[in-house]
Amino acid sequence: MNMVPPTARLPGSSSLVSKVTGSWETLELASNDRSVVEEEGAYECFMTGIDLLDNGNLNISYFHRKDGRYINGFYVAEKTDTPGRYIFEYHGKNYLTFVAVTEKFTIMDLENQRDGNPLIVVELHGRTREAGKLGMVHYRRQTARRGILPSNIVDVFFKRYGSS
Repeated sequence: MNMVPPTARLPGSSSLVSKVTGSWETLELASNDRSVVEEEGAYECFMTGIDLLDNGNLNISYFHRKDGRYINGFYVAEKTDTPGRYIFEYHGKNYLTFVAVTEKFTIMDLENQRDGNPLIVVELHGRTREAGKLGMVHYRRQTARRGILPSNIVDVFFKRYGSS
C-alpha cells in the first residue's frame, strides 16, 4: 500500500532538508480521530525543531503534554527511498511525508497503520505564527484530501508550552 498522499509535491532531498531544518512553531493539528490531537492526546505535540543527522535521518524535537506537564522529547525519522518521506516508530509504524515545504511553513502528513486502521494526522508548522499562516490554504486543502473534517482541526498555537 502506498502511504504517500497522492497530491504530495516533494522537492529533491537536498532542497527539502535545507528548508526543513531549523526551528519551527506548531500552528494547527488535524486528524481523522480528533482525540489524538486534543489535550494530552497521543499526537498533541508541538514541534520545536528539525536537525539533519549524519546518516540523512532527521531528529525532530517537540514538546508533549503528559500528566498535566509539558515535557521535551524527540524522535528520529528514518529516510526512505522516496524524497520527502520518512518512517518512525510511535504507537506503531508512522509514515511522515512533507507535503509542502517552504522557507516559511511546512505541512507534514503522518499515517499510522496500527491495528489495520489508518490514523491520519496533518500538521501545519511555521517559522513564526505569521509565516505559518501563509500555508493555511494549502493545509486546509491537504486535510480535505485526507478526509479530515474541519471540526477535527485544532488550533494549538496558544496552547503550546503551557501558555493556554
